[in-house]
Amino acid sequence: MTERTVKKIGIAIVEFANRYLVGTRQAGQDLSGLAEFPGGKCEVGESPESCAARECLEETGVVVTPKRLLDRVQYHYAHASVDLHFWLCRVDGDSGETPESLPVPKNGFQWKSDDELRALSFPEANASIVKILLQ
Repeated sequence: MTERTVKKIGIAIVEFANRYLVGTRQAGQDLSGLAEFPGGKCEVGESPESCAARECLEETGVVVTPKRLLDRVQYHYAHASVDLHFWLCRVDGDSGETPESLPVPKNGFQWKSDDELRALSFPEANASIVKILLQ
C-alpha cells in the first residue's frame, strides 16, 4: 500500500457585514453539490495564507487580505488526504460593511447569513470551522 500525498489547501473565510462568502461545489468535482468556502491547493512554495487570497480572487473575483488563521484541519477522505488552513479574510477596500456595500462575487458564490450557513451541507472536514463561525 502506498502512502497518499497530503494536499495543502488554503481556504478564505471571508466575513463582511455579518455574512460569509460561500459557493457550491460543481458537478464533476469531488464532493459536488456541497457548500464550500473559496480556496484550493497551494502551489509549490506558496503559503496557505497567500493561497487563500489567490484562490478567493480567482474563484470569486473578490480581493481579500488574510488576517489570521482560524483553524487547521487534517482530514482523510476516500479520494484525498487534505491539510486545510482556514484563514479569516477581510475584503480589501471595504467601507462601512453594510449589506448594500457587499462586493458582488462571481461563479455562483454568494453572501450567506448565519442562518443560511447553518442550513447548508458542507464537506465533513469543514464541520469545525462552521461550528466556530456559528458560535
